[in-house]
Amino acid sequence: MCDVCDTTIFNLHWVCPRCGFGVCVDCYRMKRKNCQQGAAYKTFSWIRCVKSQIHEPENLMPTQIIPGKALYDVGDIVHSVRAKWGIKANCPCSNRQFKLFSKPASKEDIKQTSLAGEKPTLGTMLQQNPSVLEPVALGGGAASKPASSIKPACPASTSPLNWLADLTSGNVNKENKEKQPMMPILKNEIKCLPPLPPLSKSNTVLHTFNSTILTPVSNNSSGFLRNLLNSSTGKTENGLKNTPKILDDIFASLVQNKTSSDLSKRPQGLTIKPSILGFDTPHYWLCDNRLLCLQDPNNKSNWNVFRECWKQGQPVMVSGVHHNLNTELWKPESFRKEFGGQEVDLVNCRTNEIITGATVGDFWDGFEDVPNRLKNEKEPMVLKLKDWPPGEDFRDMMPSRFDDLMANIPLPEYTRRDGKLNLASRLPNYFVRPDLGPKMYNAYGLITPEDRKYGTTNLHLDVSDAANVMVYVGIPKGQCDQEEEVLKTIQDGDSDELTIKRFIEGKEKPGALWHIYAAKDTEKIREFLKKVSEEQGQENPADHDPIHDQSWYLDRSLRKRLQQEYGVQGWAIVQFLGDVVFIPAGAPHQVHNLYSCIKVAEDFVSPEHVKHCFWLTQEFRYLSQTHTNHEDKLQVKNVIYHAVKDAVAMLKASESSFVKP
Repeated sequence: MCDVCDTTIFNLHWVCPRCGFGVCVDCYRMKRKNCQQGAAYKTFSWIRCVKSQIHEPENLMPTQIIPGKALYDVGDIVHSVRAKWGIKANCPCSNRQFKLFSKPASKEDIKQTSLAGEKPTLGTMLQQNPSVLEPVALGGGAASKPASSIKPACPASTSPLNWLADLTSGNVNKENKEKQPMMPILKNEIKCLPPLPPLSKSNTVLHTFNSTILTPVSNNSSGFLRNLLNSSTGKTENGLKNTPKILDDIFASLVQNKTSSDLSKRPQGLTIKPSILGFDTPHYWLCDNRLLCLQDPNNKSNWNVFRECWKQGQPVMVSGVHHNLNTELWKPESFRKEFGGQEVDLVNCRTNEIITGATVGDFWDGFEDVPNRLKNEKEPMVLKLKDWPPGEDFRDMMPSRFDDLMANIPLPEYTRRDGKLNLASRLPNYFVRPDLGPKMYNAYGLITPEDRKYGTTNLHLDVSDAANVMVYVGIPKGQCDQEEEVLKTIQDGDSDELTIKRFIEGKEKPGALWHIYAAKDTEKIREFLKKVSEEQGQENPADHDPIHDQSWYLDRSLRKRLQQEYGVQGWAIVQFLGDVVFIPAGAPHQVHNLYSCIKVAEDFVSPEHVKHCFWLTQEFRYLSQTHTNHEDKLQVKNVIYHAVKDAVAMLKASESSFVKP
């Protein structure tokens, strides 16, 4: 990780040859910019070197982790495979006849990860390699054209070494951020790629997408880099034959960088109707036809409808999961019996005060018994368990519950740790696994009219996608008119008529009221909360954020203002027992428990929202060091790299399933 911002270092970074201090590209660039402008560098503080010497950016050594030219070779293969399979891309060279890729000229240009030996200066590296740059022809007919008649797709100043020089001089900040041209190859490293003929289907019977993604990812399925670089067209392995649609969808979801403007062009309330999709999957629509609810958690075709809504950034709900779970494992009595003596911190949902010195048993004793709850000034408190059990301990502490959840969680293609569409599964075994849960959320209900301004979980957003399962709903004894108050809370929460009808006419137990907003509306919500805080005389420090700090719950009046002043409308969702709420990465959301609830959430990284994971990781760098979201636990750059590498390997292995025309 970067020693400054705690973000995972992917490849290129800067290292002190004396003490091993290492910084990422972003921190190096920011430090250089501030030093040149004479500004005080307060965002991130750099630790000192030996003998308390200051780390100066120009004294650090550029270093890479991925060996040699492997990363650049993979880049060449990505472009080659993409062109052959007709996969759409948005990189600058996608519409040009001559594709240009960047490669370092030699091993001496940029040293590998090692602190031994003399440090080369950028001037020396530039002197050793001429700046004469030529493009590479990918097509057959264009290769005969003289180099002088070919216009490069990008200026020569974008070569790797010139880019490093720009970092030193600060010119990199003058680049147009909207255009990120590919870097051309140095003259002495040009390797023309053969023409790429189109492919046509043969008579070979291929596996369907459904059967493929339902097969878990094995530990050995993550392709080694050397196998990809040394592979040749036509070589296949068992289990790697796939239709173009499979990897087209997976790979295109990764390489396409769809901007938020694409989403903003869609009309509000856009829904995917079953008649359009042509999928025979049991489902209905809530939130005025804006929320998809799948009715059969075991249906093998759920992903067909799910992904159509998911790629638009919409939440999705799946109902009926509790019928498949072992209900005895999820009852409060079982938790009290197994873990009642453990010490734990509790949180007062009304005041956000942390209560220490309590036990797990103290919490469960009042879960369904109001008079038996811990009291504050003789009033029973509405409590929630704080970080119990810790995310990394769930599987070890509760193996039977973990197995029960993983065996029955819907859409396993996305949600399981080995799911084919969970990009986190592509990380090799030698990586530290990202902390993706499961994580439990245990809390009492906020039933009284005064409690409607409080949240069980305040407004926030997560760096990854999540599936939140309602495994138990407890209706406590000792409170009158509970059902009537819950109905009023649901109505006050802007729920639609079908949701209210589901509560009144059905025999289901409502557990929690959710408000989820689209990721594209995050900035509007942030601006609104800052405006409200200023109206209330509160400060907005630079290293704090009204959403990431989880300091706000949007009650009815704030939600109304948000819609009227900024045009932001979310999804009001009532989660009943057995419902699973899918929350897209980067989507602000808040939760208000109606009754006492036990919820379990499993995080995952989907191809549709990996771009949000990336940008949120960058955003979290600027939070304070004590912030819970500051540390990069997802390793999103590594996830993207290995997912693309494996997707390309599968595409290359499938080429033998087709014949040239």
